[in-house]
Amino acid sequence: MASSLPTLQNLIRRDPTSYKDDFAVQYEYLKSKISLFFVSPSSELNAEISELIMFVSHVLKCYPKYHEEFPKMLEDLIRKHNSILPSEFRVVICKSLIILRNRDLYQPVHLMKLFFELLGCPDRTLREMLKLHIITDIRNINLKHSNNKMNRAIQAFIHTMLFKASPIAAKIAIQIMIELYKKHVWNDSKTVNIIADACLSTHNKVMVTALKFFLTNDTTSKDAEEEDDSDEENRKEKCKKMSSMLRTAGVTKKARNKMKKIERARLILRKEKKKKRTPEGSFFAVHLLNDPQTFSEKLYKQLNRLNEQFEVKLMVMQLIARVVGVHQLFLFNFYPYLQKYLNHSQVHCTKILAAAAQSCHPLIPPDVVEPLIKHIANTFISDHQTSEVMAVGINAVREICLRCPLAMEKDLLQDLTQYKKHTDKGVSTAARSLIGLFRTVNRSMLSKVDQGRPDENVGVGSSTDYGAAKPMENIPGIEFLNSSDEEGEEEEEEEEEEEAEPGTKRKRLSSITSNSSRSKRARTASESSNSKKRARTASESSNSKKRKTSGGCCKRTCCSRGRTVSEGSVSSSKVKKTADEWITDKILTEEDYKRIEEKRLAWLMEGKQQKGKRQRSPERMEDHGEILNAANIEHINKHKKQTKEERLETIRQGRPDKKFGFKKAKMDPHASTSNNAKSKMKPYMMVIHKRQLREKSKKSFVQRQRDLKAKLVKGNKR
Repeated sequence: MASSLPTLQNLIRRDPTSYKDDFAVQYEYLKSKISLFFVSPSSELNAEISELIMFVSHVLKCYPKYHEEFPKMLEDLIRKHNSILPSEFRVVICKSLIILRNRDLYQPVHLMKLFFELLGCPDRTLREMLKLHIITDIRNINLKHSNNKMNRAIQAFIHTMLFKASPIAAKIAIQIMIELYKKHVWNDSKTVNIIADACLSTHNKVMVTALKFFLTNDTTSKDAEEEDDSDEENRKEKCKKMSSMLRTAGVTKKARNKMKKIERARLILRKEKKKKRTPEGSFFAVHLLNDPQTFSEKLYKQLNRLNEQFEVKLMVMQLIARVVGVHQLFLFNFYPYLQKYLNHSQVHCTKILAAAAQSCHPLIPPDVVEPLIKHIANTFISDHQTSEVMAVGINAVREICLRCPLAMEKDLLQDLTQYKKHTDKGVSTAARSLIGLFRTVNRSMLSKVDQGRPDENVGVGSSTDYGAAKPMENIPGIEFLNSSDEEGEEEEEEEEEEEAEPGTKRKRLSSITSNSSRSKRARTASESSNSKKRARTASESSNSKKRKTSGGCCKRTCCSRGRTVSEGSVSSSKVKKTADEWITDKILTEEDYKRIEEKRLAWLMEGKQQKGKRQRSPERMEDHGEILNAANIEHINKHKKQTKEERLETIRQGRPDKKFGFKKAKMDPHASTSNNAKSKMKPYMMVIHKRQLREKSKKSFVQRQRDLKAKLVKGNKR
């Protein structure tokens, strides 16, 4: 027999049949030690049993006779006596079961159920180890293809745990499901609905964990899958111009305008990378709810009888608002409930305002939302409130009207628009944003001064009737195809000129010279005739100007080819098409959509603006997502007071390579200063008796002027 267990383990792996009896002896010895441990537990016995368990688990694969007996013995041991077993002993048993599972000696479903039951054990290290193994094992099982049979069994077991197991076990089980959803392993509707049931739990920690899952906007994980090669190539094609600009930024001369373009290109490139990181099938979990109306009603019922902290109530309000707003549900009692907490002195009042705006949608009756808008206007928007409170109130009204514009009254709107001339910049900016919203939604509600010029984007996707919607008529960004076609035609003309034969080029040059000589002769003849007919030419020139302004065709001479070409005969390919013509004349392909995206990115990067006007993106207006953040309401255009460190930092940025002042270096840094320098630092009473100072005070006015002039002349010579 071997002297130690590691030696015996090595020998059994080499020749299992020869050491079968030795393994049987150690196995029976393990059984006796376990029975002895329950009679008289000790630390020495615990260490010996742990060593024997790890030895058997490593070599059990060599002896099929014990494949069923040993895992069952460990399972019964830790399931029945987990509360009295030492922490190290529990960890060793779980590790041995994990080894058996990795070698396919134990069923994964049985092991998962056992580990989920052990999550309620009062051992933090054990819980962390079990949580990590469960996530890793389920991810590896579904790596190649999803194992639906095992997934359904584990999900059904977790659903029963939510209401039967301990709060700690239920919380960790929900955390496991959330992590698997973020890793895109369990991103189906069943997982989301199990977590939704956890929002209705009576245990506070379980409910808060599930609420945070629905309220977080980040559905991706750090371990998310990398981009595909094809997506990477498409991204590089789209951002080719921006990346080239970033590469040349460190080489070329740096100017302020150019550095602004480079910084804009860097931000756009970062946004595009962030878009590509999120997989195509990832969206908010709220969309996967089976019965959102029933779920929102249960949450509202739980909110009324909830006796938790206000932060927990606020999370429930936010989730109800998100579900109602995304699915466009009807929960009329929720809006009067929010009015109780809409006060400027309430904690987290901006989050409550965001929840109120999030819960509004176009299908809600205007009579339900109208009292909410009036309450916000009376509470927040008044002259006795501070400017920050007024700006937050106007922003909240704007967000509500963006989702439900029919709830605003005409008189109230015109009163709110009067704040555009407020002395505070935040209030005036918020009022102007409200005016800009109603210019696109319903211009007739504004006063005639605020209506502005009519725009082609006015009325897109909006209607003045309840329940009616206007669909989009054009494809966003289709106007960019005009510029791409012009560039393609210019490239084709250049290629044709390069491919032309030298003989044809000579003929073209000879024709150009002959035409130029003819034009010179004609010009001299016309000069002699023009002196006799100046009155008639003046009238003809005035008529030609009128025809130009009226859109008529005027002829112009082409100096390069010596022939006349009319503007009306220009080919139709060079005329810019409208969006309707593009839709009716051509079926857009994937290449066209790629070109639209490339031109849009180039347009954003260049950031060209019209003179005196702010230019909007031609393909879309402001993109308001489904999820509303409190930052949209808290956004106040006001310069905050800077600290001293921040002011110094801005000063240093304005003068990066400049040195101010001059200090003459000493020949010896350890030497003392001169007598003249010391006299400048002395107090006045110590140098008042000096002769030089007395003579200076006795100088006349004329002498002082002469000395000052000499000093200035001497300074200019330097």
